[in-house]
Amino acid sequence: MRVPQPAEVSLYARLSSYRVHMVRGEYFSHVTAARLYEIPLPRMQENASELHVSVHAPDFPPRVRAVIGHRLFVPIAPRIRRGFPVVSPARTWTQLAAILGHDDLVAAGDHLVRRKKPFCTMAELASAVASMGPARGARAARRAIVDIRPGTDSPMETRLRLLLLAAGLPEPIIGNTVRNRDGDFVATPDLCYLTERIAIEYEGSIHQTDAHVFAEDIERRELLEDAGWLVIRVIKGHIFDHPHWLAERVRRALRDRAHLAPPR
Repeated sequence: MRVPQPAEVSLYARLSSYRVHMVRGEYFSHVTAARLYEIPLPRMQENASELHVSVHAPDFPPRVRAVIGHRLFVPIAPRIRRGFPVVSPARTWTQLAAILGHDDLVAAGDHLVRRKKPFCTMAELASAVASMGPARGARAARRAIVDIRPGTDSPMETRLRLLLLAAGLPEPIIGNTVRNRDGDFVATPDLCYLTERIAIEYEGSIHQTDAHVFAEDIERRELLEDAGWLVIRVIKGHIFDHPHWLAERVRRALRDRAHLAPPR
């Protein structure tokens, strides 16, 4: 009886198999490193079967079946991730710049400088981009880094922010803490417009299937509304299937609440 292995198990099995034969100065890189850092990737890259291994010049990259070798002329700043030698998170991001579209690249960068347990800093990303020179992907990296924001919680939150910006709307604030008139903590919306007191919350599948999370969502929404905030709830289908409707919904809310006095 044959049972398909989950992609993640298969990846680590291949990594472990190659690790036995790795020589000094070899590091997992590119899409392989991205998967080790759990960077969100398009399905094509997420399901790629080849391993990427880099060396620093003048060393020669490996020539092994199912392994794509790379010779780097920029700092690798190697790390150990889950027991495997890997190029740094910032270097990995610059390598992705040659293959990912703008929004995917920004989502990858947001993941690296996320709110909880970030993998690197904005300064490290900027340094890695500066070291690229005229390399393939350098222009895309320079365009994307200006849209990366630290403190995010999910790739969908990033896509929601980029959708609003693409629609010509003001950039929402990430992770702003809302307090009531007494100074008590109310909530920290995913995105918000402070002056208009609009909170935008992305709700993934767990918000619908986990009873505890669902109950917390209801309580948070009521507390925000009691504090004078409008809550706009967003799901995956809004972002991918109805982006124009979603953007107009936010645009209308901004217009309708433009008369509000700035919060104290």
